[in-house]
Amino acid sequence: MPTASALDLPRTPTGFQQVFHALRAHTPRRGARLPAEPRWRSDFIDRDATGARVALQEFGYTARELSTWRGRTDDTAVVGPFRLLTEEGLGRLTEVCEQLEGAAQRTRFIATRRVRSADLLSPFINNMIRDRGFLLTCSRLVGVPLIPHPLRVPTAQINYSNGRGGPEIVRWHRDGMDYVFTVQLSGYDDYEGGRFTYFQGRTDEFTGVRAGDPRLREAPCGDRGATLFLHGSRIFHAVTPVTRGRRVTLVISLFCPYFARQDSNTFWHLAGDDGISATVPSWLRLKWPVRNAPVDFSLRAASPVITWDDLA
Repeated sequence: MPTASALDLPRTPTGFQQVFHALRAHTPRRGARLPAEPRWRSDFIDRDATGARVALQEFGYTARELSTWRGRTDDTAVVGPFRLLTEEGLGRLTEVCEQLEGAAQRTRFIATRRVRSADLLSPFINNMIRDRGFLLTCSRLVGVPLIPHPLRVPTAQINYSNGRGGPEIVRWHRDGMDYVFTVQLSGYDDYEGGRFTYFQGRTDEFTGVRAGDPRLREAPCGDRGATLFLHGSRIFHAVTPVTRGRRVTLVISLFCPYFARQDSNTFWHLAGDDGISATVPSWLRLKWPVRNAPVDFSLRAASPVITWDDLA
């Protein structure tokens, strides 16, 4: 069980503070280029990926609160950890993320140092998250058709944490995104601290949580390459500060076009992270009306179309 110090971490700003962060946020960089990036290959995917699954009902959500589409229910809360990439694929991804660190920016919203919209900087990451085999593997793990999120800025984020004694911004938060995959590019041998912690309960119950509550859980993500799926908008979670060494993770946000009308993102949550000017065009791409959701949203995300039939 996580320690009391994990529970003492601050929470993400809300209300007026969220607007204040939106006004101060920096537009994510777009100009970085890798000197010699490896090519993405579909055989980097671990097609046999599987992991333990926890349902949203086990977090206290009722059937009426779950998203549904023609009898299909979005009820997965957590999957994993599992291996999403082969050892070779993980090595190439780690190489790419290490080289992108020069584009990292500091932020005071949730994480300290990160690269947002990494897929717009890296052809490797762009091709990986738009590979049909990759999307099918992720979709089958979660049980709903998934594509890259049409909100292009937060779709792929690299987080860098260094335990050098300096202050780190680490907060309890829930994501704007519903379908979030976190890939560990470092392992416990590389750092101390950095424990992924979450609350196995409804988000509206988190305020009253005290140390020792059995619903505070630590995800066993200590192995390099371990991947965890979290229904980010429905679950409060945090990462404890890294006190020694170096922790690098890639966070991928996917999207189910069939549940687009029930998407959990709010404008000010996104703007608090990236600023208003960067959020407006992405927000329009998400909210613009569609006639054929799987096709139209896939076009907006430059993605293959994934349907319910593909999950069979």
